[in-house]
Amino acid sequence: MLVAACGGRDADSGTGAWEFNVDTTRSQTDGSVRETSWLRTIGRERPGGAAGTNAVILSFDCFGDNAISTIITDQALRQGSVETRLTVDADSPRRIPGFAGTTSSGGQVVLTIPQDSMLVLLSGHQRALIEYVDGAGSSSTIAEFPVAGLEKYREPFLAACAKTGAR
Repeated sequence: MLVAACGGRDADSGTGAWEFNVDTTRSQTDGSVRETSWLRTIGRERPGGAAGTNAVILSFDCFGDNAISTIITDQALRQGSVETRLTVDADSPRRIPGFAGTTSSGGQVVLTIPQDSMLVLLSGHQRALIEYVDGAGSSSTIAEFPVAGLEKYREPFLAACAKTGAR
């Protein structure tokens, strides 16, 4: 149940296409009210060597004591550990460990780098390419995300995360 929500989106090309949201929800188990927050950018993904055709989301979420960074995709991914390669602008790629799996609405790759570290890696850049293979190694994908303007949302998002108890 949604008790209250606020959010922001800045589609100005100079500040990227980030979406920031803070929600207050009531727990169905104990009736308590909890705050959650997320920061997202929508990109395009493609199989290696092809043109970007499918929408994909890079999401930073905070709820309770959890702070996670995920790639949310429509494709079903086989469950298992994955190595991703993150390239920002023209920098050299860096490896980031993760875990892939399928959800009821598609798949996701949970990046196991601390969330604040991932935000630092993306700050001050225009675009991020994240290459990943599903947990079975059978599906290789490249996702491209616009990350310009992250600086505008990073501190308010981290402050909202601190309020929820997440790091």
